[in-house]
Amino acid sequence: MLNNALMTVEALAGLKDVSEITPDLLMELYTKKDLKSINKRLKSYTMLFTKNGPLHNDKANGDRIYESLLTTIISNFEGEGPRVCEISGLRFRTSFSDLYKTALKKLNFPEKEIQKKDTTIGRTWFPLIGGLGSDAQALPQAKFAVQIHPICIVILQFLPLSSLLYRGGILLVDSSNFELSKTMVAKHAKTLSERIGLASVAESIENVKNFAKGDYLSNVLEILKEKEDLEESYSDLNMWSFSNSGTGASCGIDRVPNSLIRKLQTLYRNPKIANELKGILARNDSSYSFLESLEGNRDWFLLYPSIFGSGKKAIAYPGVSPDFLETYYQVIGQADLIPTAKYIAGLIEKYRSKSFEKLLEKSDAWNSPDYKVELYKVLLLATENGKWSFEHQIAILDNSNELPIKNNYYEFHKIVHYYTQQNIKNDDITAVDVSESKVFALCRWLISLIQRNSKASTIKVELLNSSKNANVRYNSVIIDALNDIYIPIVNIIAAFYDENFNFRKNGTNELLRIFFSQPIQPQFAYSPLNIATGDNSLIQRWIKKIRAFARDYQAYYYAKYKNIGTGNLPLKKFNKTVDSFINERDNFYMLLNEIIFNTNEYIKEETGSKQDKWSVEDLMTDPIGNSNRNVCVTAITFLLKETAVEPLKEKLEQN
Repeated sequence: MLNNALMTVEALAGLKDVSEITPDLLMELYTKKDLKSINKRLKSYTMLFTKNGPLHNDKANGDRIYESLLTTIISNFEGEGPRVCEISGLRFRTSFSDLYKTALKKLNFPEKEIQKKDTTIGRTWFPLIGGLGSDAQALPQAKFAVQIHPICIVILQFLPLSSLLYRGGILLVDSSNFELSKTMVAKHAKTLSERIGLASVAESIENVKNFAKGDYLSNVLEILKEKEDLEESYSDLNMWSFSNSGTGASCGIDRVPNSLIRKLQTLYRNPKIANELKGILARNDSSYSFLESLEGNRDWFLLYPSIFGSGKKAIAYPGVSPDFLETYYQVIGQADLIPTAKYIAGLIEKYRSKSFEKLLEKSDAWNSPDYKVELYKVLLLATENGKWSFEHQIAILDNSNELPIKNNYYEFHKIVHYYTQQNIKNDDITAVDVSESKVFALCRWLISLIQRNSKASTIKVELLNSSKNANVRYNSVIIDALNDIYIPIVNIIAAFYDENFNFRKNGTNELLRIFFSQPIQPQFAYSPLNIATGDNSLIQRWIKKIRAFARDYQAYYYAKYKNIGTGNLPLKKFNKTVDSFINERDNFYMLLNEIIFNTNEYIKEETGSKQDKWSVEDLMTDPIGNSNRNVCVTAITFLLKETAVEPLKEKLEQN
């Protein structure tokens, strides 16, 4: 606050630096600007100093007291003394209260009347300081009056001459770039001076309140551009909104980091879009969301055409220019989306359906559920014609490391539709590298299992048929592979089940359909899938339980069908029995109940227990305690097969 007041004095007096301010200059400026009369007319004055000071609370003597006090303080300036100012660090001897009393004596006030007046520094002279005893705004920890050099009170009286409104309060600015703060305050003083010049000497001067955050930031950009030596300086900005009105003094702050100012500078330096940026910042309804999105490196919804309202009140919004959009994407670190978006716009032109063509006429087509469906059809046709690939599909996903796979690319919808409507396209496809993504790793692993499966041709046909690809049973593909390779079941859970253990395979289906639609399909050699599953203690306990059931059933089966003569275990027979159980669809529950009954009877006979160890309800409960057929059937069939093939593999290794 004091710094802004000093900068105001510097600007009003045309100084080069605040160090040039002297008591004589303050006296000269006080007279030249007719400070008493101006402050009495300025609405901003009472927002800073309330209406309780002499200018507004003493019709009879207020003007005389105000002038006598300020001139007395200036005339009796001290630079030495036992007291140290807690605001400025200046030393002094005579307190504000003593100088106030001296000023009153000059006006021939009786001693008794002087004693009745409050001559302490309260918030009427220095906002937020408050006064001891009666002032509600006194600092809570205060036990003694704050030590403030009286000259600071005089300097603060010039602050209203640069005070513009921001968010309902008086704007105060500070920055690590001191020159930026000074220039901003000087511009504010000039703006207010022009407002004062337009008003008659008898009328009040209303607050300058038609500026928002965007307007002030436009000024910052202009200042940094004009002062080339400042342009590369570290320039953050704190915008304080202060009000001392009423009983509830308030002070809010908006911090504008250097990073945001740097981004704005990048946009502003582009001569093609500088005026467009100014327009965006000048609109209160758009500047806030724009700045918030820019600072957070997020997409901004008003970059794109849209329709606001409906019916006769509908307003078509054209969106920003292509130059602005591309520069914006550059500063938020998303420039790599642009070439791909332009390329997809070109694919849409070539492969769009009639229904898609009609949908594309709408400005907000990207927001329609049909847009994703139609765009996927375009990408599928482009793949069949060698113009799109499996890797490129993974590259445009919103999250190429999210499992289960979601074939979503909403991040591209708006920008692709923007270029479609602008008829801007790119014929060259950008090279991509998705080899480190979890989605690619899972798909490659799953494709390698399909390619080595005896039913590979049938699986491909089903995947390529939109009406049949929902029937693809990845569990069967994986379980078949257990005959030859070891696959941890936690990978299956992570690949196909969400956090609530709901089965999710649509995204996988769509990506694999893209892969098998390619004219040339690479052969993927099998390699183990390594997916970090995080803390899965619940899952591990659940797997351990179902594996124990599988081993109990194995023990029952071996005991019943063991060759009594040779002692050989029925390893192959058990494996075939498990296979038939896994492939059973119509009578699965009947067979499971039979397996559970036989296993329980065997355990009771072996242990002498009278209680059943296993039940369908228990085995059909997922790790979080819910009845869940899909994930439980997957686990039971998988772990039964794993249990069946383990001894076969061991025997094969021994031979």
